[in-house]
Amino acid sequence: MKKVFDKNLKFVSIAIMSIVTTSLVLTFKQKSIEAKTTLAAENNSIMQSGNNDIIPKPRSFQKGNGKFVLKKDASIYVKGNTDEETEEISKIAEFIKEKFKGSTGFELNIIKSDNPPAGSIYLTTVGSDQSLGNEGYKIETTGDIVKVIAYKPEGISRALQSLRQLLPAAIESKNVVTNVEWSIPVSTINDKPEYAYRGLMLDVARHFFTVDEVKRQIDHAALYKINSVHLHLSDDQGWRLEIKKWPDLTTIGGSTEVGGGPGGYYTQEQFKDLVKYAAERYVEIIPEFDMPGHSNAALASYGFLNPDGKKKPLYTDIKVGFSSFMTHDEKTYQFIEDVIKEVAEISPSKYIHIGGDEAENTKKEDYDYFVGRVSEIVKKHGKTPIGWDPIDTSPKIDLTTVLQNWKDSNQAAREKGMNIIVSIAKKAYLDMKYNEKTPYGLDWAGYIPVETAYKWDLTDYAPQKLVLGIEAPLWTETISDTKAMDYMIYPRLLGYAEIGWTPKEQRDWNEYRARLEKQGLRFKTLGINYYDDSSVWLRR
Repeated sequence: MKKVFDKNLKFVSIAIMSIVTTSLVLTFKQKSIEAKTTLAAENNSIMQSGNNDIIPKPRSFQKGNGKFVLKKDASIYVKGNTDEETEEISKIAEFIKEKFKGSTGFELNIIKSDNPPAGSIYLTTVGSDQSLGNEGYKIETTGDIVKVIAYKPEGISRALQSLRQLLPAAIESKNVVTNVEWSIPVSTINDKPEYAYRGLMLDVARHFFTVDEVKRQIDHAALYKINSVHLHLSDDQGWRLEIKKWPDLTTIGGSTEVGGGPGGYYTQEQFKDLVKYAAERYVEIIPEFDMPGHSNAALASYGFLNPDGKKKPLYTDIKVGFSSFMTHDEKTYQFIEDVIKEVAEISPSKYIHIGGDEAENTKKEDYDYFVGRVSEIVKKHGKTPIGWDPIDTSPKIDLTTVLQNWKDSNQAAREKGMNIIVSIAKKAYLDMKYNEKTPYGLDWAGYIPVETAYKWDLTDYAPQKLVLGIEAPLWTETISDTKAMDYMIYPRLLGYAEIGWTPKEQRDWNEYRARLEKQGLRFKTLGINYYDDSSVWLRR
């Protein structure tokens, strides 16, 4: 009897084990299928989305039915209103051709013609609307063709940055990606910017960054329609641009940085190369030389700039407010004119930035005289001066100078009718930490989470009629490499770009957050070390 029982028990045990094993296998397979389905759905949602996921948000996006699929035999057709314009559009087409080639492997032809066949991308200024301005554009996508129309070639360049975002994020890959359908949703986009100036400032004086490192940031910023990169080229810790008449500015003044590192500088040829590279992306490089304060690198290079005729020691700390040019010595102004003259000759920008903030070691009346006189030197050489506040409080400064406003007060600029670039520190400074756990940056202006960076408007700080635009500065006292630079810039720069591009009434944090989440895969593909904010990229 026991043997029969044991035999039956063994049979039952085997049966139960079989059922359990089968159940586990089926469960595993089901979960695997569900996981793959979820991943595919997420990938499809991110890479094939037909919604308006573009940043900055276009003014008008109308979705249709279907999609345009880019294939290997496609061509880019270009046509301007003149031969010169057609040639300029061709250069823009070359840029996007090379961009697409890396990831698709397609060798797209560029054809100068206004008769594009099905399967083509067509870039044109013919028959466009002047109301679009220099940067506005229209993208009409059908199942057969993508047509990009703009009043100026610059608008076509901005449109193609939107087109990149309509394609799967894998389009940003430097290596050929297979098993991806390069599709664009059928849609019509009408778009133009709210403000003419949308800037990123890079402080290359506190820590030096190479030409290639700056180019990389230009590329990333241009994707989100940033059109100005302001280079802070001098400060107490370093002088970063070659001035041929005064070579010790770079050999001595450029020889160090915060913490005592090796520093570095750009030759004039390197600077011109950087300007050309940016211009190909319709980004303007704006040079800044900070004065009368923040000037120790110059004072350490040449003794005649100091009252005792002796060179100051090189400086590698981060405190501010101790240095100053002599404001009533003609040698100072001759030196400054030499610098401005050389820079004006190699910089096509309409602007030269003359600094002007935190001049704590300069008497107010001396400061007023100095910034007024230097602004006249800049204008003498055909440029428009920009200065940080409180430059607007000088009686010598008028509306021909632009104020870059980093504090809350700009009353003098308002009264004078000066144009204002809004860079309020507690809202727009990229070197401010996201929160107390941020491994880089400072917090003297407070923490700036991603949401805080987005939820404000330029008209909170200046009348709209005076606002030239927005600029987000990255001061680099604690930023010494591209990993840290990326982390502090992204994703906040996208919010600043949208504040400058998209009208206030069309912006909403919750809607923006959904679009920003889609950019995570694009950041990863581009190799951007972004701050992975858990309030944006929800943990699954």
